[in-house]
Amino acid sequence: MIYHKPRSIKDTVFGVFCCLIINCLLVNCFLFNAAAKAEQKIEKLMTEKQQPIAFTLLDQMIAQKMALDIRYFCQQEDTPKHCWQGVTTLPDELAQLITDTNLGSVVLFAENFDTTEQVVKLTHDLQQAALKSSLKKPLIISVDQEGGRVFRFNKGTAFAGNMALGATYTQHQTYYTERVNHVIATELKALGISNNYAPVVDVNTNSQNPVINTRSYGEKPIEVAKHGVSAVKALQQHGIMATLKHFPGHGDTHVDSHLGLPRVDHPLNVIEKNDIFPFSWAIKQASPAMIMTAHIQYPALDDSTFTSKSGKTFIRPATMSRKILHDLLRTKMQFKGIIATDALDMAGIAHYFDKVQATVETFTAGADLAVMPFKVRKPSDVQAFKQFIKAVSKALETRIEQGEFTLAELEASVARINHHKESYITLPSVSLAKQIEQANNIIASSFHLELEQELADEATVLLKNEQGLIPLKQYSANINAKANADNHSNNNAALNIHVLVENQLEFEALTLAINEEFAIAKLAQPHITAVIATDKSSLMNKENNAALKRSDLFISTINVKTASLVDLGGMDDLVTVPTGKVASTSKESKLTYDKLVELALANAKAQQKPVVFIGRGSPYLMSPYSQHADVVLLGFDDRSFYHNNAAQSPGYNSAIGILLGNQQAQGKLPVSL
Repeated sequence: MIYHKPRSIKDTVFGVFCCLIINCLLVNCFLFNAAAKAEQKIEKLMTEKQQPIAFTLLDQMIAQKMALDIRYFCQQEDTPKHCWQGVTTLPDELAQLITDTNLGSVVLFAENFDTTEQVVKLTHDLQQAALKSSLKKPLIISVDQEGGRVFRFNKGTAFAGNMALGATYTQHQTYYTERVNHVIATELKALGISNNYAPVVDVNTNSQNPVINTRSYGEKPIEVAKHGVSAVKALQQHGIMATLKHFPGHGDTHVDSHLGLPRVDHPLNVIEKNDIFPFSWAIKQASPAMIMTAHIQYPALDDSTFTSKSGKTFIRPATMSRKILHDLLRTKMQFKGIIATDALDMAGIAHYFDKVQATVETFTAGADLAVMPFKVRKPSDVQAFKQFIKAVSKALETRIEQGEFTLAELEASVARINHHKESYITLPSVSLAKQIEQANNIIASSFHLELEQELADEATVLLKNEQGLIPLKQYSANINAKANADNHSNNNAALNIHVLVENQLEFEALTLAINEEFAIAKLAQPHITAVIATDKSSLMNKENNAALKRSDLFISTINVKTASLVDLGGMDDLVTVPTGKVASTSKESKLTYDKLVELALANAKAQQKPVVFIGRGSPYLMSPYSQHADVVLLGFDDRSFYHNNAAQSPGYNSAIGILLGNQQAQGKLPVSL
């Protein structure tokens, strides 16, 4: 429990109240009630006529310490509770909000990205709105561009993600980590983005981890640390603020902090050697601009408690812990950069604190930036957000009066943010048209896409190879020899390949990969038949059974990953989209296909067909499929996309190339199964 000094008695009512306080816990409850009343006032303002709100200097400092997401915005006040209009052009209301409040930062999501031209125009307009403010400070424009499963700009170069980079470590150390992050930084810079919420340096030691998993470089702290340093240096050399996350470590959890409050019970020596080691190493070696907190309980670091808005008592999460953020990270570890919270609308915080209380708690703990503390989704929310800033300002002023925080700390925090803005944010000196032209030449350039393919090639892991299937060109020669002996057929007769894929895009990408790799191997183009999965009946119909019976080889693919809200974006995805798309953290949407793949693999094996399984994603989830396959290839690049009117998949290209013997499997798993 955090104890507070009582306020001075200023009037009779307050004096009577103070006399009833028998311990400091009741003061904590009082502060919570005050924050709750402020929250109710904000909600009421959402429906009231908007009135001008004057900002004090303290209010302006608070606004500079906030990072607001602009994922959605609807002009209509009578819109349903959840607005689903993605912000691709800056609405006047949001522009005015930025100007009026001196907002410090914005966060972009996939809904803010359409074309390269559109993104450049959006970031340009955001900065122009910021420069019209009284302080004339540019915005920190942030995005989660980790690569792999967390990739917001679908027109850019995605790469295969951190675990793919970890899989290249044995052969190449951090060579690809550096090259990949050079490209990511170059593309972000071209788009007008100044801060990447990456790299993830959590050490993934829990195979059941739903939120980190393949976002981690691996399970060895020193390797994770070296990758992290390479990523930070590459990003920051190109003027992009790097963000180490999630401090003090999210690698050994089985709860997604989007949905709950995880807890890590490691003893202090394990925390120092494992969880925080990559952070301390990177602070010393690379001076990261930013570190993001984790909404996680770490009793060995701070076992103090708080009273939630439901009245229950819980151990304080790292995001709200002064012992962890100020005493450990800022003082002991000597971190000089910006401490940013993870999103404050995540359940790991929002289920326990109201908006005002959460923001104040994290500021007094030592955070510089409160990320996504308030949703602005329609015009009336603009006025409510301004009142929210004032409520936070008033509550923080009270904490300063009580001696739990100091004005000097607040001023130092704002100065730290502005120092990093001056160091990293250089607004373009050329015209908007020229910026767009330059960006079009950079985003997803042929050089960048070649590197994406190269990483996929180097990272793919061969987990199983039985029946002599690899190299497939040798197997094909054996099939042809048998056919020639039996039927006097052409020595280069085409193979019959039957495939199971999830959708049309996957089928086109896999087909292109097969045809191109067969051409490289100088083999006749195979006859490809397919089941494009819809349900179980599509697998069991007569046409499919006949195609499988005629086939010389069966191939099935699946993207295997533990679902998390981070893949989609955030807490907004918990609810149903009006178009009928349901965003869920469960695997319900994939369940039918998961079982279909298992059934298909077992069926093909039962018919004594050579079986190849191509898994893309988490190595921890391969077992149900591997047991039925002769060849198991794991690639971390699970992206299929259209480029130059053709379906592409770096992961499929690598897997089929290895299968045919056109290249060797170089990847080594950076985690234990």
